[in-house]
Amino acid sequence: MEKPKPVQPVSPDEPGFQPARVTPLDRPVNLVETGLMMRENPLSILPAPLFEQTILTGPYLGRSVHHLSGPAEMKSVLLDNFEDWRKSPLIQRMLKPVLGDAILTAHGASWRRQRMTLQPAFLKRRLDPFAPIMADAAAMAVTRLKAPQTPEIMGVMSDATFAVIERVLFSDVEGFDRAEVRSAIEVLLEEIGRMRLSDLAPVPEWMPRLMTRRAVAARKVFRQSVEGQIARRRAAADPGSDLLGLLLTVRDEETGEGLSDTDIRDSVMTFVAAGHETTGIALTWALYLLANQPDAQARLREEARSVLGDAPANADHVGQLYFTRQVLEEAMRLYPPAPMVARRAVRATEICGRPVRKGDVALLAFYCLHRHRRLWDDPDGFDPARWLRDRRPADRYQFLAFGGGPRACIGMGFAMMEATIMLATLVRDLEFVPLPEAAPVELAMQVTLRPAGGLHLGVIPV
Repeated sequence: MEKPKPVQPVSPDEPGFQPARVTPLDRPVNLVETGLMMRENPLSILPAPLFEQTILTGPYLGRSVHHLSGPAEMKSVLLDNFEDWRKSPLIQRMLKPVLGDAILTAHGASWRRQRMTLQPAFLKRRLDPFAPIMADAAAMAVTRLKAPQTPEIMGVMSDATFAVIERVLFSDVEGFDRAEVRSAIEVLLEEIGRMRLSDLAPVPEWMPRLMTRRAVAARKVFRQSVEGQIARRRAAADPGSDLLGLLLTVRDEETGEGLSDTDIRDSVMTFVAAGHETTGIALTWALYLLANQPDAQARLREEARSVLGDAPANADHVGQLYFTRQVLEEAMRLYPPAPMVARRAVRATEICGRPVRKGDVALLAFYCLHRHRRLWDDPDGFDPARWLRDRRPADRYQFLAFGGGPRACIGMGFAMMEATIMLATLVRDLEFVPLPEAAPVELAMQVTLRPAGGLHLGVIPV
């Protein structure tokens, strides 16, 4: 076997480094072109003027589509007129066959009941005990990245965050085939992330999306495994202190009502899909940026060594890793995990005084909001210092990496603790550098925003 070649780091021209970005659409496109572009990469339809203006409205199949990129417009849809909007039929058709009627896809009374019941499970005092699991997963990722072959970073980060959510959900896995369930979950995530041309057809919202035979089989494996765990825990005297145990015991503070077995099963799939995927991608982008900005990487390493020493990170360390958090927030500004979402008006409403008809669609372009020419200095540049206390945006709706309004991500605290612990551990123990032979990084959206084809970096133990 040929001996692996040692990593040859590149010394990036730091002042000249420009983080990868989308090329905005600078011409009108017809309906067929729009459909093809959406299927290939939904980000490719973002029009150039949306980085300068805050709302653009155009016709689409007999209704209007309102492209939004301003904080006030985002707040209007996500908070001020929250009840007037629902998730778009497109995203519902893609998610519901896998996630069911969970918190991510539910609306109205079902969503409100689940949100109120789940909220206590994500209080900081209940999340802090999970920090050692996150530190263990970070240490395992460090070991993998020290291997002689050049690693694909996104895959390692995804595996690490999956290990966290798996152990947080199922600390006790009697009668549970981890490998089989993980394989099923990977098939289901692939099913969610693949857009088809048929998804763009104006079919009734109640019409189900047909899943592949492989995805149907994977959903059966996953659901039966989780249902078995739920039944076993309910029969036990102690349901456990992991997240599944919390889901079994949390109650709506007003009604005292708990979650049904179906609620819990679908919530588990939602936490797996939305939890590990988004955090893994945020870490991937952070490492890409740090590899190309060695001064920032060195500063983060200095902070990590000062705070952590040689010990594993714990919950108390997270609040002391200020620069680490700045890097993560800047990475999620440049590369928001969900770069755009769509909402459909269920009644006549308005966006900042502009009339909206029932059936109109609002496309909330977080990617454009985060790089808006009028809102940010050097919007396409990497500058963690913009997250210092006296520089960060005063408007809550100028940065929406975790969404906003009542439907903002319920797991934001968990995700930030996990990402902070992992990034500090990785950079404390390893140096990340660009590779001369690596292809330029390109952006792709498959529900989440990721580097197309993964991310290849050189890794050097330090």
